[in-house]
Amino acid sequence: MFTVTVCAACGEAVFPPRALCPSCGGREWRTVEAGAGTVEETTERDGVRIASVRTDVGPIVVARATAGYAAGDVVRLESEGGVPVAGR
Repeated sequence: MFTVTVCAACGEAVFPPRALCPSCGGREWRTVEAGAGTVEETTERDGVRIASVRTDVGPIVVARATAGYAAGDVVRLESEGGVPVAGR
């Protein structure tokens, strides 16, 4: 399961977690699952595929991609040792 933090005051979702909300300055957070998203960009570096994924709750996450995805593909997001991973 992959999660992001959401400001308890204004509902702004952020990743990575922050001390203060960038929208309202709030300090209280809750965690929500961001289980899916849409690939915006992909690249490969040293044999590792990487995808920028706009999560279903808002923030963009840079994730390791398990396959060669293209912009517009819908992927599932998981966390492996704290690292975001995009797969089907």
